[in-house]
Amino acid sequence: MASNSTTVQSSFQVDPGTAEAIEELKGVFGVTSNTAVIRKAIALARVAARNSNTEDRTVTLIDNGGDRLKISLAG
Repeated sequence: MASNSTTVQSSFQVDPGTAEAIEELKGVFGVTSNTAVIRKAIALARVAARNSNTEDRTVTLIDNGGDRLKISLAG
């Protein structure tokens, strides 16, 4: 990932469910700020997008039990 020393200030509003998800992901990702959660989530989304099925833009996750979860990255 390219490093850029210039930062861009961004502000946005989220619904209560998204705010709750951000709080949950702080613990999952081991971070303390909303910004860090968003950075990590975007990095994860980039990996998923780069490795998605080119026909339908999906990613399939397989858990430890072998169960599959197909996630659509399209609109």
